[in-house]
Amino acid sequence: MHKLYIGIKCLVLIFISAQAHPFSSSSYLVANFAISFFDYEEAHIHYDQSNAQNLNITDLEKKLLAYVNTNSLNKASFVAEKILRIDKKNQEAWSVYLINAKLNNLEMPFNEFKKERQEEDLKIVEFIFFNNSQIKNDNRAIAQSIFEVVQTSMNDSSTSFRNYDYLLLYLSLCLNLNEEFDEVYYYIAKLYENLKKYEIARKFYDKINIKHPLYIESKKNIAINKRYENNLKAAEEDLISLINNNIGNENILIALADLYRSTKQYKKAILYYSKILNTNINEDLKSSLLFMRGICYERLNNWQSAEEDFLNSLEINKDSANTLNYLAYAWIERNMFLDRSLKMLNKAHDKSPDSHYILDSLAWAHYKKNNLLIASELMEEVIERAPGEAISIDHLGDIYFALGRKREANYMWKQAMDLAEPEDEIIESLTEKLQKKHD
Repeated sequence: MHKLYIGIKCLVLIFISAQAHPFSSSSYLVANFAISFFDYEEAHIHYDQSNAQNLNITDLEKKLLAYVNTNSLNKASFVAEKILRIDKKNQEAWSVYLINAKLNNLEMPFNEFKKERQEEDLKIVEFIFFNNSQIKNDNRAIAQSIFEVVQTSMNDSSTSFRNYDYLLLYLSLCLNLNEEFDEVYYYIAKLYENLKKYEIARKFYDKINIKHPLYIESKKNIAINKRYENNLKAAEEDLISLINNNIGNENILIALADLYRSTKQYKKAILYYSKILNTNINEDLKSSLLFMRGICYERLNNWQSAEEDFLNSLEINKDSANTLNYLAYAWIERNMFLDRSLKMLNKAHDKSPDSHYILDSLAWAHYKKNNLLIASELMEEVIERAPGEAISIDHLGDIYFALGRKREANYMWKQAMDLAEPEDEIIESLTEKLQKKHD
């Protein structure tokens, strides 16, 4: 559970106890905090313990989320009815209300909806439950329609369905209609994985049928997540076991190589990237793996092999912003091919204008070319976008120093020192710069 959430929960309970209030008000407040941290089980417990009355629409919607996402459909349906008395256009409430009616063979809720849909725009609910104005009889067909809504919403950045609470709500509703919907278990697991709730993610991954194509992918994800739970050895062992039991599965080999690369075991990573590169793979994947292997060679100070991999990667995909950026920045740091690097970085920036990493490289290229005013403007923009990037702050300090703005340079270097981590590899140079007396 999130440390901040635990702290807030404790403070709330202490405060309420001191006021000698009944259990209900503290429970409701804790439930709302739990929802903000996607802790639906905790929220469910405290909503049950609360007897708060006259809830507004926002509080009712949170309560709906807690009950649906903990598979308590009957309770959720009761809350949905309350929401619909306030807001007849609430499509989540309609979906819960109608699914509960479908599972309990109740006709009245559908009759209510038929009257309401003539006045309100309820297209999502209509798509889920109706086919040519006829109620769908097959629960699995309804579940499939819900799943299609979720898939569409996850690919559409403009829709409110991207909210994880509601994505999980709709996916949970799918499972009420079809308990064998493996794709839904996978989607739910991925959402919890993105929320860094790895234990919950594993619970849903484990529900996927062993014969389903997503089964191996799920086991791979469980293994990878163990690394983020500070169990690197178990992650490595599980991936190796999967490789041995699924000979020729390149996705698992890549996962193991990526695990080694991300944990700085570069020689092992190179070994596995090379194994995959020696097989018959498509060109896009080959370009990506050459880039990843190149990074490993570069970190091992084998620049000749790294450069060869980066160039070969660009031969396949000349527009890869990441590869253009990495190779150009490496050349700049070695004071090589500055003009060519600047062109490459301009191209990378055009391809990926939102990347502050590429913008940093572009600014640094201008610094190396002695275009100091352009460099300072670009690097200041980097700091605005990513104010906590120690390397970029260090770079801006160097640019200010070259412009004669020594007081500002020292300030930036001090800020960079406060933020720098050992893996940034700038602490020693920052210490040296800060120890010098700059008049």
